[in-house]
Amino acid sequence: MMTKIERRNFIFGIAAAGLVPAAAVADENGGPRRVRIAHMTDPQFGFGRTAQDHEANYAADLARFERAVARVNALKPDLALITGDMTHRPEDVVRDWPRLLGMFEVPVAVAPGNHDMGQKVSKENRDRYLSVFGSDYRALDVKGWRIIVGNTQFWRETDLTAEKERYEAWLKDELDKAKVFGGRVILAGHIPPFTDRVEEPDSYENCAKESRRKRLDAYLAAGARFFLAGHTHRMIAHGWKDLTILNAETTSWNFDWRPYGFRLFEAACETDCSYSFVEV
Repeated sequence: MMTKIERRNFIFGIAAAGLVPAAAVADENGGPRRVRIAHMTDPQFGFGRTAQDHEANYAADLARFERAVARVNALKPDLALITGDMTHRPEDVVRDWPRLLGMFEVPVAVAPGNHDMGQKVSKENRDRYLSVFGSDYRALDVKGWRIIVGNTQFWRETDLTAEKERYEAWLKDELDKAKVFGGRVILAGHIPPFTDRVEEPDSYENCAKESRRKRLDAYLAAGARFFLAGHTHRMIAHGWKDLTILNAETTSWNFDWRPYGFRLFEAACETDCSYSFVEV
């Protein structure tokens, strides 16, 4: 099982330290199907370093994110993935995100976080988020991989019971359909299933134990080999059975001992799945 790794390390290995039963399907150049994802997370405009000066923090965080977008465009990954907490205050999501989405020159997928939806998903926050991003969960095919981007805030309590039920039904259907990808399946969401060990106690940073194992089993049954997450504000890499869980650092704000930026995730599956997760 993989453990926490220093944030500047280059990671390369077999997914979750085990062999992945993925089909040996080649790309158009004869090699294994490879996908490159710019994994950005927790830009959280306005949090900054001094909570007392929201507007100054917001401006600094926004400028850092704009520089990160330029870097993503220069790298030309197959996908830019942003795993939540777009702004510190949910009402700010309408300020700059419509413009920022248009700055990307590559496809973009976004998962909502607790600062977008609220700790307990509210209709007001969700409707505002949807007005900018269009959806709070989606699935897409990229370079022969199935990428399922979820709303992990629906792991929490909410009064939006009908919406939560629709989401869970959608996710179950998507996981069933993903099985044909033969292991080339990536899940993404704001909150990771767990941060250290699968039996760890419930906390702000993980999925409740009541449903954690059930969800992990469903992911593995669908052939998922990676789960890309945010929320922790630090890089974490660990695995459970054939699933590797990777958390990236924050993109726009942080303290002096943390980096700004994002992680470039790259994976390829032939008879095995190998990956790298590099700080950019």
